[in-house]
Amino acid sequence: MVVAKISELLKHKRQENGLTQAVVAKKLHVSRQAVSNWETGRHLPDVILIKKLANVYGTTTDELISGGEKAKVEKSNFTITSLYPLLLLVTVITSRLTISSNSRALLVMDGLIFLSVILVFLTKFADSKIQILMQICSLTVFLSCTFINDILNDFSFQTTTFISSLILLWQLFSTYYYQKKE
Repeated sequence: MVVAKISELLKHKRQENGLTQAVVAKKLHVSRQAVSNWETGRHLPDVILIKKLANVYGTTTDELISGGEKAKVEKSNFTITSLYPLLLLVTVITSRLTISSNSRALLVMDGLIFLSVILVFLTKFADSKIQILMQICSLTVFLSCTFINDILNDFSFQTTTFISSLILLWQLFSTYYYQKKE
């Protein structure tokens, strides 16, 4: 079944690029029959030829090997990036329960919790550009809470917002990295 998908993909990519089997064979220094065998599923090209085929067809070796399907590894990377907002939410909620002592502190912490909840939902449902924009805005808010003493002049609050800023920074880099990878 996998061989059939790879064979179909090889044929599709060749036709998509407007190439004949003879032209592909000449570029790869193989016979036209070899290209035909790859496209019919009788044989598959070796690893070195897969890399050369990817260059000829303007695609990646991953796509050719997986038969056009997305790799399962990318899904696990998405799971890793979705852990950051949950970690942020747990950090802020824990801080609210242990640090906040007056109504102003409770209000500020509730606002940060609300912002964290929005990030959790955006990570699950929004596209990566919106996620990055929201992460930058959240990072700005958390860093402001860390360094502006008028918000709450409390060392434990500033420590919490600084740790939260680090989590957001890691999430931002992670989201950007996996967006570039796709």
